[in-house]
Amino acid sequence: DMKLYFCIMASEEVVLKVDGMTCSNCAAGISKTLKKSGFEDAHASFSDGEVSFTLVENHSKNEAVKRIESLGYSVVEGDEAAPKGLSSIEKKFLFSLILSLPLFLHMFVPQGWWLNNPVVQISLATPVFILGTAHFGRSAWGSIKAGMANMDVLIFIGSSAAYFYSLAGTFMNWGTPKMHEFMFFETAAMIITLVLLGNVIEYRAVKKTSEQIGELTKLQSAVARIVMRINGTEKLFETEPKAVKIGDELQVNQGDHVPIDGTILSGNVEVDESAITGESAVVVKKKADQLFSGTTILEGNCRMEATATAQDSTLEKIISLVKRARREQPDIQILGDKVSGIFVPVVLGIASLTFLLAYFVFEIGLTQSIMNSIAVLVISCP
Repeated sequence: DMKLYFCIMASEEVVLKVDGMTCSNCAAGISKTLKKSGFEDAHASFSDGEVSFTLVENHSKNEAVKRIESLGYSVVEGDEAAPKGLSSIEKKFLFSLILSLPLFLHMFVPQGWWLNNPVVQISLATPVFILGTAHFGRSAWGSIKAGMANMDVLIFIGSSAAYFYSLAGTFMNWGTPKMHEFMFFETAAMIITLVLLGNVIEYRAVKKTSEQIGELTKLQSAVARIVMRINGTEKLFETEPKAVKIGDELQVNQGDHVPIDGTILSGNVEVDESAITGESAVVVKKKADQLFSGTTILEGNCRMEATATAQDSTLEKIISLVKRARREQPDIQILGDKVSGIFVPVVLGIASLTFLLAYFVFEIGLTQSIMNSIAVLVISCP
């Protein structure tokens, strides 16, 4: 019994912020790797970019970080998770967009226009391709090592096939009218640009969700003033709310966030409870009335008795429920994750079959056969 007690005491839940998860397969690969390494209750959520697990004996947080980063993802902490200005993914998207738009527009200009020049197209497409393969290739390789190919594998293969096919066809037919039949540089660049756009939209949605939880967290008081009586003299001791015990007497002043749930012992106050109830009207509280953590004292001062600990306070329960709701998966999402686990291999198989049938059975030519195969990869990326 004593051994079990120490094991329970040694366990600790750890939550890491991970950058680079772009689909459910990414998250599943991380979860699978951590579970194989012995971390209990490992769960990764790409929707909020968090990985949680239970830390047990003989395992460390640094070991988990190394496992995650070996798959091609990066663990961020503190302010790194909320950069000022444009994020890295937003900068990559804007860079790709600026170079990809001219490539896209070349399809609408006359044949002799400068945008149709192979040197111009190669010059515009190559930086986008290098950026895209560096961004998606690392995640793709990491997912393959984890045994669960993610969507980035399709993006990497689709853009690489379009780029190298165009590059080889262009140089093999340089200076001839047939050269333009092989120039699909805009396909390689636009695959990368459009998927980066999706990542930007997803990043902003996740950022907004995290900011909303951050706003709730800000309502938690940083200081609790405990009233102590020493030799008949009252003294106030400032401490963290988590140090407050049930039954402690607290002083709450105008402008304070209520640090803990409690009952007013003396004094009258006007309270803003909109963070808890959603009601914007000011509430007048007097002796024996209940105060809730996270609410704000607008007018007056009071003494209160703590009726809950910080872990059991109303605000902490709300924050915990919101976080739990983000992690828990509805049945439809669980089904979707199971499908996505076999989706990438199936798509790769269909793309290969498409090429073989098109080229050897229907004999529609090498160029069109390859483009049909690439099309299967491209349309599956979203």
